[in-house]
Amino acid sequence: MIIVVILIGAFFIDFILNRAYGKFWDSLLDAKVEFQKEPVTEGQKAFLTETITNQKWLFLPILQVGFQIHKNLWFGDGENTSVSDQCYKRDIFSVGSYQKITRKIPFRCTRRGYYEVESVELVTRSPLMTKKYYGTLKQHSSFYVYPSGIGEKELEIPFQKVMGSVLSRKNLYEDPFEFRGIREYLPTDPMSRINWKASARTDQWMVNLFDSTAAQEVLIFLDVDDETIWKYDEIHEEGIRLAASLAFLCIQRGIFVGIRTNGHDLKTKELFSREPGAGKQQIRYINEGLARLDLLQKAEPMEFLLDREREKREVSSRTYLMISKNQKENCYESFLKLLQQGAGGIWISTLYKEMELQLRQTPDCPIIRWEVRK
Repeated sequence: MIIVVILIGAFFIDFILNRAYGKFWDSLLDAKVEFQKEPVTEGQKAFLTETITNQKWLFLPILQVGFQIHKNLWFGDGENTSVSDQCYKRDIFSVGSYQKITRKIPFRCTRRGYYEVESVELVTRSPLMTKKYYGTLKQHSSFYVYPSGIGEKELEIPFQKVMGSVLSRKNLYEDPFEFRGIREYLPTDPMSRINWKASARTDQWMVNLFDSTAAQEVLIFLDVDDETIWKYDEIHEEGIRLAASLAFLCIQRGIFVGIRTNGHDLKTKELFSREPGAGKQQIRYINEGLARLDLLQKAEPMEFLLDREREKREVSSRTYLMISKNQKENCYESFLKLLQQGAGGIWISTLYKEMELQLRQTPDCPIIRWEVRK
């Protein structure tokens, strides 16, 4: 008889608890998974924060918090983690009444990219483990992993070529809005450059000097198209790193840098492009755009971008830098036609060691072979 009473009592308690947990377990319960705010470069470590808040009297003896994340973000210990095409991270907590739990989880960023957590899955059980309850919380946390930089020593030759082209063009174009100083008048100087106040003060003709910063523009063309069905992601990733590193070095030296790619943005699905600019903000825009570059989408032929650029007819003050593994004749001819409008140009050919460089050198377009390690 006592056993029967105990069983009935246990059944009754389980029934009450199941009703209570079924109705209130997710009430005033919140779970967030948030990336750190600062971006990192590939190869570096970062962390995300799990925060569970239970603002009610009902405790949760077991709460499983799970979320899906890209496998390029690697959790080193592998604890509660399963990896396939995505990485599934699950952690188990015991959450008391009116309790907040915060946990930082470190991970390593193995590849550049734009990563998001869009939902958190919750699973809990009743105290007697007879019922399981599920819930999903929508959220949005995003994180940038920038392309890793290439050392200045490795970049010495291509960077010197770029700077040489920029400096040669600097002597051809002047910016009337960038005042540099004054000097004595020469018979070849136009009257519009006379500085009347300085001339009156020195009692001789003086003229204004202007800098040529308007001519200091580099526009990078980044080609991520594959000519055949074979994919060369390693080469394209190296090209992305080259573009990011050279843009950074040029902007550091006060040169305006822009970029055109025939690859698509992971978010907008549009071709990534950025007009020339300078400063930290420009570096951030370029790095973010390159991080979001999606190599899975079919790239547009590069010659289409070159033809559109040539139609603008505002290119004479620029230095164009092409980064490409492709050696199609029509693409190379389109690039040379662009340079014929008075612009400077450099072609960096990103190739594996066994690949042959087939492009012909021309006086107007130096070609640099850049070997990519497999």
